[in-house]
Amino acid sequence: MVKFRKSISLSDLWVSYNDRLSDFYLTSWQRGDSPLPMLLVRLFLSLIALSIFTWSLWSGASPYWLIFLTNWGLLLVTLLTLSGLMVSCCALFKKLPDGSNLPWYVSMYWVFYNMTITVAITITCLYWILLYTPEVKEQQSPEQFWLDLSTHGFNSCVAFIEVILSRSPHHFLHIYQPLGVGLWYVAFTGIYYAAGGTDSLGNPYIYAVLDWRQPDQAGVIVTAAAVGLLVLYTVLWGLSLCRDKLSIALIRTTSLSLPLTPPDRHSTGIV
Repeated sequence: MVKFRKSISLSDLWVSYNDRLSDFYLTSWQRGDSPLPMLLVRLFLSLIALSIFTWSLWSGASPYWLIFLTNWGLLLVTLLTLSGLMVSCCALFKKLPDGSNLPWYVSMYWVFYNMTITVAITITCLYWILLYTPEVKEQQSPEQFWLDLSTHGFNSCVAFIEVILSRSPHHFLHIYQPLGVGLWYVAFTGIYYAAGGTDSLGNPYIYAVLDWRQPDQAGVIVTAAAVGLLVLYTVLWGLSLCRDKLSIALIRTTSLSLPLTPPDRHSTGIV
């Protein structure tokens, strides 16, 4: 759930506390407080993410697999869906109390959620804007085309569905988390280049558009990608705000936020 606060504390920058733990295992579009609907959604998303991840590993397994940002995104989406499934399973089998520090597995899910949603969609945008050309499709087999579409499209759909259907909190102060992933990858590419690393074809870069032999061009790409990521995070934050407002107004019950019912004065003899 997106929330506004008049004051900000250091704890707001991390993922150790949220007013309602139920935000992490209920959907925005359900009545009642059963964790089962979101569990089924996350089971479905986990199967899709694991299938794409396994397909990518099986098709392109090599020492170079982990140098590509696309595969970092695949790994994050897989971890997001599996950690979300863990939260839903725990909520199904035991009552998770509100108003206390979050269990470690909920905090873990929240970190993956904050990082993955924006990063996955950013990777998709960067690929289709900077890397994809019609010539690429002509050189691909049908299997390669569908794998390409899965790793640069379907994975982002999985992340987006998690945003739309869940109640997971989307705090603007957590914007540094996906940005940190992006900057970490940029640092990795620079270190990889300085250490003499190459792609699978022997080129001294991972992506031609991020060739550190041309630092001005690489700097422009990094800056534009960072700005795009910040804008996208802001858009997703606003979308989450609209999701919560709309679902509260139209769908949700308030059973999880009702105050304690005062005693009946007639039944207790109080006048």
